[in-house]
Amino acid sequence: MVTVDRRKLAAPLFAQAAAFVVVLVIGGFTGHSKSPSPAPGPGGTQAPTATATATASSASSKGAALKLTVRVIKDGDGLPLPGTQVNVLQTGTLTSVVTGTLNPALEFASNVPAGQYQVCIQPPIGWGSEVRTTHVLAGWICSPADLRTSPQLVTFRLGNQVPQVGQ
Repeated sequence: MVTVDRRKLAAPLFAQAAAFVVVLVIGGFTGHSKSPSPAPGPGGTQAPTATATATASSASSKGAALKLTVRVIKDGDGLPLPGTQVNVLQTGTLTSVVTGTLNPALEFASNVPAGQYQVCIQPPIGWGSEVRTTHVLAGWICSPADLRTSPQLVTFRLGNQVPQVGQ
């Protein structure tokens, strides 16, 4: 008869559970938890979608909504920035409230419930923030936004971070 030492099984079990939680968190930040794309329209073609789309969490859609505008100022040349992911997280819980992408004018706007947020963008590799008040959160460049009383404009200034020859 084979006996199993339960203490030796506990560590791998907890490690596997922790790895699963990490995968779920990363999936939430990278947008892999989005709902499927819209159903095909008449004639089998996919229905058109706007470039500055926003998805609001139903749990946080209660209360007065205030307009949040995100603008990116581009310093230098590099990969294009339209289509860059935007994620608005509730300060404290880091719950995603609104997600979307920058439009060709490098802007994103959405109505969000009054509160305090971390507004985050994920530019292509080679772009970095040139503003000291931003911080990095799980690979995203974030800036705080206080929308408790009035609409807010959050501006990111991005520069080309690719090292030049000789540096």
